[in-house]
Amino acid sequence: MAQTTQEATQAGALVLMFQLAGKAFAVDLGRVQQIIDYRTPTRTPRPPAYVEGVIEHRGCYLPVVSLRQRFGVTDEEPLHPAILLLTEVGPDPIVGLAVDQVLRVLSLPRDAVLAPPPRVFGIRAEFIRGVANAGGRPIVWLDVTKILASTEVITLLA
Repeated sequence: MAQTTQEATQAGALVLMFQLAGKAFAVDLGRVQQIIDYRTPTRTPRPPAYVEGVIEHRGCYLPVVSLRQRFGVTDEEPLHPAILLLTEVGPDPIVGLAVDQVLRVLSLPRDAVLAPPPRVFGIRAEFIRGVANAGGRPIVWLDVTKILASTEVITLLA
């Protein structure tokens, strides 16, 4: 019998797994309000370098943060970009997070999530909730609230 969302949450964490620059990352599924196809945001005056602009969604204008730009990724453009509409991650009620490709929802058992080492792919541990393994592939569970609140440079290493 399939687990309900509540049972899965008690057993561990439900996360949304996505790809960025060929690496697997995850965010709390409970913060993902919706996933939408990427559309080019309208530029705004003097945004931080990693804010692409705003998009209109259901009558509201939402800021769109490029995780590629936030992490200093400059290589090839993504093939299947998407925007994750995240709630409770900053001063705006909803923030769009542009990622390369959405992969899947994943249930991470509590004992499968390890504390991160001081750096993972060049990202400091304070920006990471944990590290897990899915099918032999490392997944970095990001703390998007801290990533979006910080003004320091965060660089993803190859």
